[in-house]
Amino acid sequence: MVYIGLLLTAICCVILGIILLVLHKTRKIHLATYKLLSSATETNNLFSQFQALLALERRLALDEPLPPLRGWAGSPDFLLTVANEVLFRKPSVALECSSGVSTLVIARCLQINNFGHVYSLEHDPDYANKTRDLLSIHGLADWATVIDAPLETVEGETPWYSERGIPVDLAPIDLLVVDGPPATTAPLARYPALPRLAGRLASPSVIIVDDTDRADETEMLKRWQKLFPSIFVTDCNCEKGCVMLKLAPEKPN
Repeated sequence: MVYIGLLLTAICCVILGIILLVLHKTRKIHLATYKLLSSATETNNLFSQFQALLALERRLALDEPLPPLRGWAGSPDFLLTVANEVLFRKPSVALECSSGVSTLVIARCLQINNFGHVYSLEHDPDYANKTRDLLSIHGLADWATVIDAPLETVEGETPWYSERGIPVDLAPIDLLVVDGPPATTAPLARYPALPRLAGRLASPSVIIVDDTDRADETEMLKRWQKLFPSIFVTDCNCEKGCVMLKLAPEKPN
């Protein structure tokens, strides 16, 4: 009996060992599959951005290459969305919240259109000067104005760009691009853009918003839609999230 008991114990130990080995192998396969799927997703994203970059460079046909994109700069798919909209709509006045490569892209499209001007609000003086240098290098300084606009708090609201540098006699804004201030400025850092600028927008007008996959921008869009019920939202399917809003200005609720 003792022998049979020891034999059964040994058999149970072997079976348990096999089960543990199978579970271990299954876990390794699961992790490897997850890595492959993640790698495939990243590869697809990179391929999409590469395609967008090629299309963007073809659209712009600049003599000099574009500076590095993604990171702090706009992703190629976002910039291509902006370029296509400017080329299609031919805005007279474009206003941009932030400056950088997107300013260059808009200015070049306006030059291709032979019509319009872009004004970019920039809170960082050094970055504003870098954008001006970038425009100058590409011969686009006549098509864009970078406005020094430090972040200010008005009546306890979220800090936002000073509007003092915006020309008093500026014609209604046909295209508004919201890609700043940085998210680190404050919660819902970009929310003031529409409430503050709604009175300056043409009727109708188009608003392009970057980074809409982030929680703050998602909440911002919900609040904008409550404030301006006539907003029509289109998802542009960009890497970091991007939507296009069509708005006929009206008094907020």
